[in-house]
Amino acid sequence: MSRIGTFRARHVRRRILETLRAAASAGGEGWISLNPLLRFLSGEIDTLTRSEIDDEVRYLADPAKAYAQIRDVREREGDPRRLQTRILARGVDLLEGNIDPDPGVEDDRPRGR
Repeated sequence: MSRIGTFRARHVRRRILETLRAAASAGGEGWISLNPLLRFLSGEIDTLTRSEIDDEVRYLADPAKAYAQIRDVREREGDPRRLQTRILARGVDLLEGNIDPDPGVEDDRPRGR
């Protein structure tokens, strides 16, 4: 459950997916370090802590949702965690409206009558 409120969490999750999609379209495998992503988003979305944004990234990477993926790329077991994330095909499909909307992610599709 989000600590920042439903409406705001939905918006933050969409911005995370959009940022990850932009990173993926830049080439390569689309992996982006989590710390720079969190710094970027906390600067863009005022008053959110990195911890709150991290919660929303984890929501998107939940295996039941599978919109994003997180991996630990530290070199040795005793090293500090170095996390990277990337958007998965299901996350792109969600942004493009190819799958049913997720009530936990902001959706800009026109509503049915």
